[in-house]
Amino acid sequence: MLKQMRGLLLIMLLLCVNSIKIHEVKAAASAPLSVTVNGSLVISDADNDTMAGANPTKNVSLTVTPDLGHTLQSGSANFRIRSNRATWRLTAQRTASSAGGTGIGDTDLLVDIAKSAGSSANAAAGALVAPFTAQTNLSSITTIASVDVVSGTAKTSSAKDNANANNWFQIGTTYSIQPDFFYTPGTFSSTITYNLVSP
Repeated sequence: MLKQMRGLLLIMLLLCVNSIKIHEVKAAASAPLSVTVNGSLVISDADNDTMAGANPTKNVSLTVTPDLGHTLQSGSANFRIRSNRATWRLTAQRTASSAGGTGIGDTDLLVDIAKSAGSSANAAAGALVAPFTAQTNLSSITTIASVDVVSGTAKTSSAKDNANANNWFQIGTTYSIQPDFFYTPGTFSSTITYNLVSP
């Protein structure tokens, strides 16, 4: 009888143990992360291409000595553009010219615009806008309002460039004048301002 009671007690204990629920305690942690990508429009000096050289001022000085050879005098100012915007424009506007007694007019100064691109850049990201698709003269860049020089239709970098060294889209500007005995000593001056804007 005692044996039976012990057996019954053991069965009851086992049933009680099986009915006890052990709750697992869980711990959780989270690290919310948001990354905002800003639009960027950068013009840098092509001859000293560092981000410290953003929004550069480039001086072009031409010295004209009239002679029978009529050798074309020219100088250049080259800029590199970087943008992650899908649409952008390079515009130009200039100050009113000061002839400085030279007799030189805006139409006497020739303007040539060309584009090129780095190995990680998209050369087709921008297209020259007429009349800058061919040689023109200084009067094409007005003093009244800015004019479009390049129309951008894609971000300038076509491939990931971890060093940001080859993702440039370059605009080369050349200014030239043909010597003529009509010109007299003095200094002709004007300032052209190029701006990168979006859209």
